[in-house]
Amino acid sequence: MTIDEYFIKTERVISDFDIVIKQKIEKKSTGDDFGIFKGTLFFDFGKLDFIEVMRIVSESPIKIKYKYHFLNGNNEMIFRYDNVKHHPGISNFPHHKHTKEGIYPSNEPNFLTILTEIHKTQ
Repeated sequence: MTIDEYFIKTERVISDFDIVIKQKIEKKSTGDDFGIFKGTLFFDFGKLDFIEVMRIVSESPIKIKYKYHFLNGNNEMIFRYDNVKHHPGISNFPHHKHTKEGIYPSNEPNFLTILTEIHKTQ
């Protein structure tokens, strides 16, 4: 897999969700093995700001850095997944999820996981 193939695959996942009414996506690649996928997905009920910094290693995509920040229609955070190394006490460090209630360990999500969770919030 190349980084451009990863971008195409991810855009297909996004297009499969009819809750996305508008999108602003930026893709930057350096060669076949490194890229940044970032932007905002808009819904009738909120928006998702995201960034993925990716490297392809042995044909597999590896997320170096990620953030998926979901806000409701009032710009209030519903959740944010990220792997910023600012919560070393989390059991699945550095992967974690922020909610209004607190910070929790999480697995590294992907767009299918994130958009499925957002779909369930409506």
